[in-house]
Amino acid sequence: MKILIFDDNKRDREHLTNCLKTFFKNKDISYQITICQNKDELLNDIDSYDFLFLDIELGQENGINLGLELQKIEHHCHIIITTNYSKYAIDGYKIHAERYFIKPINQHEFDLEMNGFIKNYIKDKNYFFDKKICDSKIYIKDILYIEFTDRKSMIHKVDGKKLSTNCTLKYWYDKLSDYHFAYPYKAFLVNLKYVNALYKKDIEMTNGEMIPLSRHYKKEFETKYIDLLQDTL
Repeated sequence: MKILIFDDNKRDREHLTNCLKTFFKNKDISYQITICQNKDELLNDIDSYDFLFLDIELGQENGINLGLELQKIEHHCHIIITTNYSKYAIDGYKIHAERYFIKPINQHEFDLEMNGFIKNYIKDKNYFFDKKICDSKIYIKDILYIEFTDRKSMIHKVDGKKLSTNCTLKYWYDKLSDYHFAYPYKAFLVNLKYVNALYKKDIEMTNGEMIPLSRHYKKEFETKYIDLLQDTL
């Protein structure tokens, strides 16, 4: 597990590093911590890391602006923001940060939040492999949604690629329902992590696609979506 800390305050960097070392001390997880203060290095190397702890209040840079630049890059790094002021934490939603910590970070609160976060991270590493479906592994985190059409289920991936299978949508639901997938409509199974907004009759995915939201599935879909948001707060 590769962790990147982007913070221009030496004392805060050292404190966060100690919090991470204490958290991982009794866990059977190998990890590596890297300190970065160079914007270009961050933008070039972001996809080499699993977690980014990004400070909002930086000297010459603004953490939120950096986060917005990172959104333009295809990467799978999880962003966690750190800040001295709780009023700035809400800005983390602009860059799809998955957690935030108020400085000075409290070790007990840090451990509680990170436990759930690491659990979801490990889930994202899960994949399925069936040669009848595909010659390579399909990572669950790479699935945007699945659409059933012409008696086939089409897997739409985050990178824009598609994979056609002969499996039913129920087959995929049984495999993926424990990983934050839900029906918005009878012909779609959506990865809730990539839902950008809910509307009256549609949902918007993070890539801008609109998928219908039927009255029949709306209540259950909204409940599962709220459960996911609570898990990530």
